[in-house]
Amino acid sequence: MQNPKQQRLLTILFCGFLAAMTVLYLCLPKSEFSLREKRYLAQTPELTRENLASGDFSADVDAFMADHIPGRSFFVGLNAYYELFTGRQGSKDILLTRDQRLVEAPVEADDAVIDKNMAILNGFAEKQSVPVDLMVVPSAGWAAEDRIIGIHDAYPDEAILRSISAKAGENLRTVDVLTPFAAGSPEQLYYRTDHHWTSAGAHTAYRVYLEHLGREPRPEADYRMETIPGFLGSTYSRSALWLTPAEPLELWTGGEHIQVIHEGSDTPHPGVFFRERLEESDKYTVYLDGNHALVRLTNPEAAGSGSLLVIRDSFSNCLGGFLADSFETVILADLRYYRQPLSELIESEKFDHILICYSIGNFMTDTNMIWLR
Repeated sequence: MQNPKQQRLLTILFCGFLAAMTVLYLCLPKSEFSLREKRYLAQTPELTRENLASGDFSADVDAFMADHIPGRSFFVGLNAYYELFTGRQGSKDILLTRDQRLVEAPVEADDAVIDKNMAILNGFAEKQSVPVDLMVVPSAGWAAEDRIIGIHDAYPDEAILRSISAKAGENLRTVDVLTPFAAGSPEQLYYRTDHHWTSAGAHTAYRVYLEHLGREPRPEADYRMETIPGFLGSTYSRSALWLTPAEPLELWTGGEHIQVIHEGSDTPHPGVFFRERLEESDKYTVYLDGNHALVRLTNPEAAGSGSLLVIRDSFSNCLGGFLADSFETVILADLRYYRQPLSELIESEKFDHILICYSIGNFMTDTNMIWLR
């Protein structure tokens, strides 16, 4: 049992801690952006009659205080490691492997979602006069499942991809990247601190797709490889496991004459790498400047090789540069942002091929495929 002096000391320490935190909270400047979490923080809430009556003001205050508590990054990280060491990692969105890889938790194998999306894609493919191909990319967690620390749900990637292939109609051809990825390794195919594939992983998918079309892909040996140190990706930011070491980002330089134009811009960018992005917190946007509604890549050195429409998610930011090595024109359309009728784009551009390329996570969760109807 504690004596009175010990009780007074604990009380003084506790009150001193609260007082110090209050002073720091009031005096420290408030940041707008968290570099580690790669997100904008809640800003000072505005009090209005409407948001007070609705309860939104109280929720905004809670979010603001949580985002700006002194030492927030330390406490968030401390909690993440506490849950890791107490065996609670399996319930989290980001899982840690024994070799310090941070991977997304498994997606849910929902047959209703697969049926709905495949019905949309089959209907879309039936309306086209050119070949339509579907490539769904397995997750980094599936590739490193045997290394994940602790108990976790099994990855259903193989079952999902088999179901997708079985439900593809005669006008929708599936491209198998599961087999070559199963023969590869996580180190080669995916980043350690990000959910995306590496340049080697994207090139593997590019090679498989070109061979699927009966064409010769550009070999790895043709590329000049550059290593950019200090990359910390999206799974690092979401995990709060701040002690995870950074890794290199690899750029494969190939087509020197490829030009990139984003929707709404008339100025072409020379090359597929936006190197100014390497100075920012999200270095992955070096590939094609990150996500845009519509991106046009033109390669005069590939004149006569045809045009390709890629309906895609962010995995094609890296893949697009490889595809542009083998097509005169590649247009990337991201349905999360592109709201114009896709049929008008297809009619005006007269594409030779259409590729639908999604990561398995986006295929199972994204709701924007309805825009293909």
